[in-house]
Amino acid sequence: MRFALALALAVGLVISSAATASAPLQPPVVHTALTSLPCPKHPTTTVELEGCAGQAILATNRAINARAKAIFGLLRTRSARVAFVSSERAWLRFRKGSCTTQASFYDGGSAQPVVYANCLAARNRTHLRDLAELETTLGQH
Repeated sequence: MRFALALALAVGLVISSAATASAPLQPPVVHTALTSLPCPKHPTTTVELEGCAGQAILATNRAINARAKAIFGLLRTRSARVAFVSSERAWLRFRKGSCTTQASFYDGGSAQPVVYANCLAARNRTHLRDLAELETTLGQH
């Protein structure tokens, strides 16, 4: 099960948006394919810790998507929207790469998917703060 979660996290992270000139430009959307596991009040097992991290990832993904949609609506030009979508894609590559690197210390061990998932959740929380700041700045103009 842990391997399946790790594989789903590693393979299932995508951001979707049509940023080509011929397609309508849409706000970026973060998807993380993972099996939703329960998160008990006091997690103690690896599976419980994975479940809690997974729940945090899903919740922060939803918040990122809402914030990105709001920001996208504040952008006045196509070029600004393209730049925003591109920057979100770059951030997602950074998130995946940096968390893969962080968890690599535990390759093959039961802690690896927990470290990876916790890293994703932490990166999401940081990104949410950055997006909030960007939205505030754009809203002032």
